[in-house]
Amino acid sequence: MSVRPRSGTPLRAGIVGARRVRQGLGPFVARDLSACGVEVYMVLGTTEETARAAADQVGAQLARTTGAPPPRWTTDPDEFDAADLQLACVLSPAGTHLHHVERALAAGRHVLCEKPFLWGTEPRWSETANDLEARSRAAGRVLALNAQWPWTLDAHAAATGPRAETVRSLVMGLSPASEGLQMIGDALPHPLSLAQAMRPDLERTVAVELSTAAEGQMEVSVLLEGARGIMKVQVLLDGTAAPGPRAAWYSVDGRRADRLIDAADYSLRFQAEDTVVSLPDPLTARIASFVDQVQRGTPCPWTHPGDLTRGASMLEAAAAAHAAVRP
Repeated sequence: MSVRPRSGTPLRAGIVGARRVRQGLGPFVARDLSACGVEVYMVLGTTEETARAAADQVGAQLARTTGAPPPRWTTDPDEFDAADLQLACVLSPAGTHLHHVERALAAGRHVLCEKPFLWGTEPRWSETANDLEARSRAAGRVLALNAQWPWTLDAHAAATGPRAETVRSLVMGLSPASEGLQMIGDALPHPLSLAQAMRPDLERTVAVELSTAAEGQMEVSVLLEGARGIMKVQVLLDGTAAPGPRAAWYSVDGRRADRLIDAADYSLRFQAEDTVVSLPDPLTARIASFVDQVQRGTPCPWTHPGDLTRGASMLEAAAAAHAAVRP
């Protein structure tokens, strides 16, 4: 199957796991794809009920925003593979990512995968990620992670001041809707993607430490090393937060900004002491960058070759550290 769209037609995308449950992003990914001129053609679900619900949610979001028609739905992976799609967005549960990414690459598609890129029983995530990156490069396909936080760096600098050329420390506070090891899988890719964006030289995980302050709270510290020296990444996780918009902040070399969400219209801002700056939706920017990379070959500004493999290695080390302290 060709990954080029038919003459005069837009790119077509399929979404795996598009139904929004709690924090699911399916309808918003569809919205942003459609805003970029991509036709959201099909969603794949595990049951007729969930697939139909996903198509309904995506269709309602498209009707409100871009006016695009609702997608088709299927529960048959073979039907999804045979569809005339150039893009695949894998938003299914983390343990299924490898299966769906492999099928999408085999079908010749460009792939955007939700974080964590690899998760579950796969014992060597970094080796598998390296193989997938090599296969996508050889086929001339884009394989990308849906990590949005690097697209907040410009607004963060506007609120806190310019970064040093070589960042030495990053601290991030998050409130994931999960617990234990899954909390690490859900949250740690965020600060790691920020670290990789600011320090593309980082190649090696030197050490990982975990500590628990109270039930549902965890601190993970990661020392990363690259050609420009050591960088310390800390993430403070609080799984006890009440439902609703979740607290999030990060500091770069001690300069902190908190993300604020306006309950009226869900617009975003960064606040650093008395300075408040607008924060464009990083998901929208991430999706636009992915589409631009596919259509025009434009390099993604905040990612670099090998990031998926390095990120998998860092997450692998954190999971091993968690297993060591919580057998």
